[in-house]
Parts: sequence; C-alpha cells; structure tokens
Amino acid sequence: MSTQLEDRPMMECEVCQLDVPAGEYCGLCGAPLSQHRHDGPHWLRARSFSAAPGQHLLRLSITSSLFPHLSPRSRTSFMIGLVALVLALAATALLRLPGALVAVAVLGLPVIFAIYVRESEFNRDAPRGNLLLTAALGIALGVAWALLTGVVAARSYGIPLGSGIAAARMLRTGIGVTLGGLLLMQAPTLVIRLFRPGHREALHGYVIGALAAISFTASATLTRLAPQFATGMVNRDRPMQDLLIEAGIRGLASPIITASVGGLIGAALWFTRPPNKKHRHRGYVRLTLTLIAVVVAAIFTLLGLIDMVQLPQVVQLALYLTLMVVALLALRIGLHLALLHEAHDEYNMDEPLLCAQCGHVVPDAPFCAACGAATRASSRAARHGQRTDRPVPADSMTVGLRSSSSPPWWWQPSWSGCRGCWRSQRCGTCARRNAGIHRWANR
Repeated sequence: MSTQLEDRPMMECEVCQLDVPAGEYCGLCGAPLSQHRHDGPHWLRARSFSAAPGQHLLRLSITSSLFPHLSPRSRTSFMIGLVALVLALAATALLRLPGALVAVAVLGLPVIFAIYVRESEFNRDAPRGNLLLTAALGIALGVAWALLTGVVAARSYGIPLGSGIAAARMLRTGIGVTLGGLLLMQAPTLVIRLFRPGHREALHGYVIGALAAISFTASATLTRLAPQFATGMVNRDRPMQDLLIEAGIRGLASPIITASVGGLIGAALWFTRPPNKKHRHRGYVRLTLTLIAVVVAAIFTLLGLIDMVQLPQVVQLALYLTLMVVALLALRIGLHLALLHEAHDEYNMDEPLLCAQCGHVVPDAPFCAACGAATRASSRAARHGQRTDRPVPADSMTVGLRSSSSPPWWWQPSWSGCRGCWRSQRCGTCARRNAGIHRWANR
C-alpha cells in the first residue's frame, strides 16, 4: 500500500521563500504561515514552544522545560512526579525527620531525571557509557568539591540541616567559590563533548549537561549534610519553618537551577547550525544566546551573594524561587532557539509522518505543519521508528466514507506507524489514533 502524499496543497513561506505543504507552520523553518498576534520575530516564534506546541515560549512550565523530549501525555505523569516530590519534602519537614528530608532533597530530582532519560529513549540514542561516565564524573567532582570547601560551607549548612539558612558566611570567597563550582559542574560535559560527543543534537547536549549538574549538586549536598543521619530519626528542637524553607531551597529550587544552567550549557556545546541558514538570522540567534549566557552567569553570581548576606529566611526562599524561574525561562528560550535553528535530519516531504506532539499526520519535515513542533524534540530512536513504519492515509483504509467537508490532507486521522503495539493495544498513542479513525469515519 503506497503512503505517498499526492496532490497536496502548497503555499509559499515568506521566511524561507520556498513552496511548502499548506498548514499552520512551515515544515522547513518552523515559521508561522499566517500572521498571528504575539508571534514576535519569525526567528524567535514566541507563540509556540518548539518542544511543546500550544505553549507560549515564556510560559512557566517546569515539565516541558526540564523534560523537552516528552509527549503531552508523559509530561502529565512527570508533573505528578514533581508534585509527589514536593509533598514528600513537606511531609518529612512537618514530621521533623531531618535525615529523611536530606534523602528526599538529594535523591528526588535525580531519580525523576533518570526516569526521564529512560522514558525519552535517550539511553538508546547515546551510548550508555556516556551517561555512566557523566554521572560518575559529576558525583566524584561533587564529593571532592564538598570536602574541599567543607570547612567553610559547614558554617552555613551546620547541624542540624543548615541550622538556619541565613548562611552569611557560607563561602569565604563568595562569588569565587560559586563560580568555581560552576566550572567543576560543567567539567563532565566538556569531557564528553571533547572525547565522546556522539551524534550532535542540542537536546542530547542538554541531557548530558543537566545530568552532570544534577549529579554534581546531589553528591555535594549529600556529602555536606551527611552528619544529619547521625542526629537521630526525629529532631524536635529545630523550628518547623526552618525545615520547610530548607526543603524548598535544597530539594527543589537549587536542583532545578543547576539542572537548567547545566542543560543550557550542554545544549550550546552540542548545537550545530545548518550550512544553508540565512546569514541575516545568524546575528539574532547568536546575540540572544549570548544574552542567555549572561543571565546564567548572573544567576550563579546572585546565588553566591544570597549566601553571603544576612536576610530573613522567607526572603531567601523567595529569592531562590525567583532565580529558579529565571533559570527555567533562560533554559526554555535557549532550547527553543536551538531547535528552531540547528541542523536537521534527512527528510522526505513526499512521505507522511505522525507528529508525536499533536497526533496529526503531516509531511516528513523538520517541523510539524500542524503544530510547529520540531521533529528533533523526539529522540532519534523514536524518529527512526516513525520513519521505518509510516502511517497509512485514512482514505486508503476501509473505514467508511468521509464527510464532504474534510479538513486538509495533513489533518486526516490515521493510525500511528507503531504497528506492533497498535495490534496489541499496549501503546496509548496508537490506541487513540485507531479510535480516531472510526470516530472520523462515522461522523
């Protein structure tokens, strides 16, 4: 059965000035094919995030920013996981269990990120040795850095669990130690990039950079707070407010900030620009990425200053949460620009492809014509599976007659290319596409 897409309507893209399949977005450059409010410049396309179509670029979404490979359904599951992490942090603080609080704060985000690596199939894209080496180097450097600066850092962390997080003398050298930690945090990423880069994609670099930063931060925090496990199961002397604020900083804000910064640097190191990009776009992209790097450096500088200044605990928590928001937005903008402007896979626009984000059958192109999602927002393994077993157009299947007011050809429902799990109903996406065929046929 042929899957060629014939007699499809075409239109000219004003940005790349080429004829592309008609739709909401250009399949070659991702620019909107029709003008909308709040789109911003075409090189930025602020109305739709490349890894999560339907979300504005500046929308504060932890799951789509930290876990860009995921489908919408999987993002919901990971949001539940993050909510469970927050509830676990709050429960251990309310029950005055400092040892349990340290364990949850240290292992919470690393465990969720490890699940993300497996769910996104990144462990199939990159050699597992790269992941193990990145995590091992991050852990080793984190432990060494904690021991090296332990005498100074102990004054801020103290026993039990930070002894108040004012931390006016956390680091004698303040900003210098903070920037030193930043450099060590990126060392595993640089080692992998120089000696074992593998296939270069921005999101591959993001995973490596975020994994290195998370491993470094978790191991350093655990090393510094290890004495908490010897203070007893329950500590009734420590104010509960201190425990709650410490949980918010050490278990949520600080790991997310480091993951955002490390992932952004990794994405920049793995970014490759296609040779045929227009020269006039290059300056905008490079200028924006430079500004993002300045914001990232300012975030770490502010972290050093916050630890040196005597401030009320609630104010410090508010500052950490503010920095977390800035880091997430910086990461989101960086990944969006990388996906829009990096080199593309080989594609064949005469063949159909099932978009993993919106579920529409669209031409095999760098961007979805229906929602604008970048195909590189999916793993290489997923893209290979989609191109190996392509969807069958609905009009070539015996499913009944269609309405005369049919939508464009690329909006036609069709079962996904995952034939094995479609037959056994093990894949939710395939099952939904199968059900969509019959709903469309019985209109």
